[in-house]
Amino acid sequence: MPFFDVQRTVDRLLNSRIAIVGAGNLCVLFLRFISSPEFRKNRITLLGIADVNDEAPGMQIARERGVPTFTDYRKLFALEGLQMLLEMTDDPVLGQLLRQQIPDGIEVVDHFQGRAVSDFVLVALQRERGQRELKEKQHGPEEIRPVIERYYERLVQILERRNQRSYDIEMELVEKERTLSQIIQGSTIPTFVIDRNHRVTHWNKAVERLTGHEAEAMVGTGKQWSPFYGQQRPTMADAILDQVGEEEIRSLYANWRKSALIEGAYEAEGFFPSLGEDGKWCWFTAAPIKAPDGTLIGAIETLWDKTEDKRAEQEKERYTRLLEDTAAALAKSEETMKQIIQGSTIPTFVIDQGHRITHWNKAVERLTGLEAENMVGTGKQWSPFYGQQRPTMADVILDQVGEEEIRSLYANWRKSALIEGAYEAEGFFPKLGEDGKWCWFTAAPIKAPDGTIIGAIETLWDKTEDKLAEEEREQHTKELTALCSIYTALGAPWELHNRIHEAIRETQKFLDADSVCYFILDGDKQFRLLYNIGGTDRNCQEGMLADADSMVQRVTQSNQVTIFEHLPDDPVPEIRELNDAGYRSLAYIPLSAKESTAIGLIRLGSQTPGHFSSENRNVLELIGNRMGAAVENALLQEEVIKSEETYRSLFNNDPNPIFILDSTSREILDFNQRARDAYGYERDELVSTPFLRLGGDEEVEEGIRDLALGGSLLFTKKRHYRKDGSDFFVNLNVSRAQYGESDVLIATTTDITETVEKETQLIQASKMTTLGQMAAGIAHEINQPLNVIQVCADFLTKMLKRGNTISEEDLQSVAEDIGGNVQRASAIIQHMRDFSRQSEVVRRPVNLNEPIQDVFKVLGYQLKNHRVELDLNLAPDLPDILADHNRLEQVFINLVTNGLDAIEEKTSLAEYADAPRRIAIQTRVAAGEVVVSVSDTGIGMTEETRSKIFEPFYTTKEVGKGTGLGVSISYGIIKDYQGAIDVETEVGKGTTFHLRFPVAPKEKSSIHGQDPAH
Repeated sequence: MPFFDVQRTVDRLLNSRIAIVGAGNLCVLFLRFISSPEFRKNRITLLGIADVNDEAPGMQIARERGVPTFTDYRKLFALEGLQMLLEMTDDPVLGQLLRQQIPDGIEVVDHFQGRAVSDFVLVALQRERGQRELKEKQHGPEEIRPVIERYYERLVQILERRNQRSYDIEMELVEKERTLSQIIQGSTIPTFVIDRNHRVTHWNKAVERLTGHEAEAMVGTGKQWSPFYGQQRPTMADAILDQVGEEEIRSLYANWRKSALIEGAYEAEGFFPSLGEDGKWCWFTAAPIKAPDGTLIGAIETLWDKTEDKRAEQEKERYTRLLEDTAAALAKSEETMKQIIQGSTIPTFVIDQGHRITHWNKAVERLTGLEAENMVGTGKQWSPFYGQQRPTMADVILDQVGEEEIRSLYANWRKSALIEGAYEAEGFFPKLGEDGKWCWFTAAPIKAPDGTIIGAIETLWDKTEDKLAEEEREQHTKELTALCSIYTALGAPWELHNRIHEAIRETQKFLDADSVCYFILDGDKQFRLLYNIGGTDRNCQEGMLADADSMVQRVTQSNQVTIFEHLPDDPVPEIRELNDAGYRSLAYIPLSAKESTAIGLIRLGSQTPGHFSSENRNVLELIGNRMGAAVENALLQEEVIKSEETYRSLFNNDPNPIFILDSTSREILDFNQRARDAYGYERDELVSTPFLRLGGDEEVEEGIRDLALGGSLLFTKKRHYRKDGSDFFVNLNVSRAQYGESDVLIATTTDITETVEKETQLIQASKMTTLGQMAAGIAHEINQPLNVIQVCADFLTKMLKRGNTISEEDLQSVAEDIGGNVQRASAIIQHMRDFSRQSEVVRRPVNLNEPIQDVFKVLGYQLKNHRVELDLNLAPDLPDILADHNRLEQVFINLVTNGLDAIEEKTSLAEYADAPRRIAIQTRVAAGEVVVSVSDTGIGMTEETRSKIFEPFYTTKEVGKGTGLGVSISYGIIKDYQGAIDVETEVGKGTTFHLRFPVAPKEKSSIHGQDPAH
């Protein structure tokens, strides 16, 4: 950028005929300058002012002073004698346009230069005022001091305004970066972003999993090449950023092409030996990220693991080549050849010299829905694929047609690299399946020993899922690229309306809309059309208000993206009029952020039916939320600047307790009124106190200690304590952010005590149900010791009635039997008491073997009664996990009971009457986790049942024999203890549940329950 000489510009300005574009605050300040007494002596003439907003404050002042005003800045160019044009709009794009459009001989001072000029003039005016005052007064210290102080105050005001603007810009950039990071991090597609200096700015979780390189080691570096190549070389994103030519790209990537969806983007395929154990094949797309003025400011690259697809393709080619190599030799052995083709899982058919089908295997029957008996011997090989008769690839091979004719039949074809005389192609066949299928197919000649072609063999490969995945990936990349551009526009250091306007242009370009209308909620709580792009009908006139019954009002009230793929016969006048104007598809995007009500709306129109569809909904919601956030943040920022009390009000009125913590010491720096009410502490009792004293455990302590800037963590069901010692349960969300100049943690707690209590009640009800179902078994377990006591009592009674003397040895034996069985019955009753008590949401060190063994104090009789063999294989010295004994016992009772029911269901069938009846439980340590496997030899589950077993109230039992809550509750309990549960099952063979839990730390931290004030 060339050097800008402020003094020279001011000198020319003070002796020029000027005009101003932009009538905002900067313009008002400048008008005050030129109307001041010190300024009037300068020869300057203001010829006119232009602004798109006719009610802007500078426009009103100009009209009061008789200065011409315009809403089209180009009309200023015609003003007679114009020498200098001052652009004061905060819009760098407009500054560029002015320089391109301005007639020769007129100088342009853009808004960056204009701010410097304004500050310079302001200081100069203050200097002149000071000099005048000093001339009028004596030059003593007391008279000089006020003049100097005013001069100093004016400089401070300029610095404060500059710093405030820098702060506003920085906050906008932070918000843009945070939102963009959330989108990229939330993507399941491996994605990274680099900036204009080739440094990594984003490296999401998916690319971490693909490459094994964590974001912490990549972000901020230029090492994006390192996971993929043995030595430094450009990635596709680097090539995009450097705008290299096609020749250089070809030298880097042999198999590349321009993206059909994204302008300026490239796609390629390659093998990366450094990824994984044996390397990976990846398909990757890189796209440019541009500023609103078209400047390239970064690049985004997405990757797709194609290793399995590549292996499948190689297997297909190997199979086709095998068939081609052996076809001639096997031609005389028709039966052998038939067996090979029929036994293949790859759809295959063969035709002879007369173009008649000789083989049509099971796989091609499944693909096409046509059976061999209806195809073999006919020439109808075309019928499953085309609407009318035309050659298949096998027919083309047999006829040996030229390349020109092949090209007319198959646009996307090539010669096989593996099989001489074979061709390959890809195509979509609308007749296959319900919605058509994409297939990759290969046809090869079958030759006699003398080289004569005696037939052709064609194999097909269903590529529909791959094609859909590829289209989804390309669409995802297009969406990410568009969102980057939109967010870049929204984060630019301009006035709000310029940012929104540029973001809407990016939205129109991304969605290829014919028109875009932007409505905003005005001071009268009505939605006014602020401006439009491409709209010409009466429903797109700037300044118009949306009617009370319009679709604009309906959508903003519902605050939901609304899409009309085809305009309905709607009584709403707005829809009728848009239909009459030629629109056939509409999308309404409410602009909203934190509040539930919309503060604006974007209406997109297209003259093509179905142009907008429900598939666009997610990305439209993201755009609406981000624009809404930009508008809302701008409004909030104005309010915050006005008063610190506004900030404190927002902070205190949040419905959840919020704490601001020092990121290093985790001490409380600030908290809101809701936190004071919920926890019962006054400000001086909590400030500078460790936050974890309110409640926490080792998981929370470790999580927030390692939390990266911009990251956030959610901890569920944590016990916190009030000042009076009472406890309650919360979900704790902790984010790390910049708070002013400080690096802080923002902790928000949500009281979920009522939810936890209801969950506990549900678990308790389930336990009571279990006890009711086990009543017979429990009665049997208690009856056994009672029977022994009764026998002993009968023996003593009979001996006493007969007058017989009871020996000391018999007496001692009877007493021991009675005492032992009393203890046994007491232990059973005590265990029932322990099991039936309401368990707490706590985590203590527990050896998993113990609740498993206690299960059979309740279910031992049921196992015997059902003649079920129990196989316990419990590992000794099993490490503890953090859980609750009582709740874990409920989990294993549910699993064992279900296993008993499954065995009974199976053996009730005649074909399984003699099947084994066994339940096996094994505990072990694997991969640093405690693992439990619960197996049964029951009836097993279908895939549909397996997919639904964790859903509440889902049961396969008869009405009255099951609630469907057992497995669902077990699943919730396991998740509460950071565990996982997997299911292996096969109909007729049985089911195995695998439960995995993290090992408990050796030393459990004790950090909660202390009085924070001490």
